[in-house]
Amino acid sequence: MRARHLLAGEYHLSVHAVVNLGLDPTWREDPLNDRNWQFQHHTLWSVLSLLEAFAATADAAFRDRAEFLMRDWVRDNPRTTTTSIWAWNDHSTALRAAVLACAVPYFPQAAWLPPVMNLHGTTLADEAFYVDEGNHALNQSIGLLEVAHVLQRNDWKKLAVDRMARLILESVDSQGVTNEQSIGYQRYNLARYLLAESRLKAMALPVPAAFSRLDQMPKFLAHATRPDGKYETIGDTDITVADPIPNTWAAFAATKGTTGPKPPASVAAYRAGFLFARTGWGETRAFADEVFLSHRFGPAPFIHGHADGTAITLYGYGTALLLDPGKYSYNYDTYRTFFKGRTAHNVVAVDGLVWRTSAVTTLVTHRSSATMFEAITRTNGYAGVSQQRRVTFSRRLGYVLVEDRATANVRRTFRQLWHLAESANPLLGPTGFSTRRNRGNVQVRQLIGGHSMRIVSGRTSPTQGWISYRHGERIAAPVVEVVKTGTSVRYLTLIVPAAGRPLATIRDLRITSFGYSLVVSVGSKSERVTVTASGATIVPLN
Repeated sequence: MRARHLLAGEYHLSVHAVVNLGLDPTWREDPLNDRNWQFQHHTLWSVLSLLEAFAATADAAFRDRAEFLMRDWVRDNPRTTTTSIWAWNDHSTALRAAVLACAVPYFPQAAWLPPVMNLHGTTLADEAFYVDEGNHALNQSIGLLEVAHVLQRNDWKKLAVDRMARLILESVDSQGVTNEQSIGYQRYNLARYLLAESRLKAMALPVPAAFSRLDQMPKFLAHATRPDGKYETIGDTDITVADPIPNTWAAFAATKGTTGPKPPASVAAYRAGFLFARTGWGETRAFADEVFLSHRFGPAPFIHGHADGTAITLYGYGTALLLDPGKYSYNYDTYRTFFKGRTAHNVVAVDGLVWRTSAVTTLVTHRSSATMFEAITRTNGYAGVSQQRRVTFSRRLGYVLVEDRATANVRRTFRQLWHLAESANPLLGPTGFSTRRNRGNVQVRQLIGGHSMRIVSGRTSPTQGWISYRHGERIAAPVVEVVKTGTSVRYLTLIVPAAGRPLATIRDLRITSFGYSLVVSVGSKSERVTVTASGATIVPLN
């Protein structure tokens, strides 16, 4: 119980380990060398667990400890001279304001509390302090609203509502996707907007019309949920069990088809930069055995986004097959740079060049039919290099064909990267590789020669071969690099998922300047794939 820990001077903040700071913190502590821990420490969010414990037990020790921590923070962190950069940080201030407002009913006679709340309200109302974007701005408005409600400041209430109304139009598009480029933060933003909506209603304040966009947000989350009921780790996202939001598509995806309405389609395209496709929702095979593909495009990395334009991920037969390596942490270090950077994703990287932070990946086209889904994306993220990726997905058999083309103004070395789980145990062959798990494997085969291949795992200079499932945790994991050199290179890659050993064959392969054609056989079933300048088709042969 976190409240019991706090009575002993022990802090358990969210995803972090328990640390002992003693009974009188200095508010300068950084026991885990972690920016997120310091931020949470200054939100005073832990005080809420003490107040909840007091409400449940009537044990005054919990209330007294909560009051001590709040007053101690106030004494040690005046607005002008603070002990930590996190004391009056834009986000910690917002969340702490809400904590102070929640504490008022527990300390009705506390003369010290109203001035502190007024200072927080004045700070949050200041236009120079307001960040005006992302979940930080939303939480600033929520904090201001809560303080305004307690202090009966109608001007602050109106300001908070006006900011929310403007922010949601800028932060959540009409398809219900936030601009934070992260599946995890899509869910977090939805939760915070729903909280804001409920508080506005409780205070009899108008709910901005744009809050209707919240109805679309669970639909996106449904399509971003893998067949194992977990969110895909795109952007700053840890491995997280998906939230079964009642009476929405998200409930169906999170519970693996046991509750909620089933999404009407197994393919979804979002203007914010996300494409999702899967073989189904459990209609003809076990739900967890469905094959799931994600594909990224869109604006340059923003807020919690990564340099993942053109990247794909693949899940199938109960296993993450081609991974996005995750978030890792918010610390400014070499590993954070790697996890957010280009080479941590399933893309074609270019040696000797730095991915431009302003790089946009354009969705040229996407099409779907009963048998296939295809998308073409383009980017000029590396100076002097033009790249195109064409992804064709079989909706019946679950295999993927990825055609990568790149041209450069001088001779360059290109690396097509495939990030695998730590247990993948890949085996290289002359034309590709296969993973060797007990269940859930992938075969990746190069259909155009002229390449070399190698496996990298746990490398530190330059950083490569790492994945992260939880905050602050990194695990060495294999990455297969497929290397080509020249001023113009072309890859054609067949990716076949399977429960056991992938048994895929091809025949009648023909490669043209504008496309290709071949017959792909997976087990006893075959399909003819034809890709031309005007589009792709997949025709089942049996």
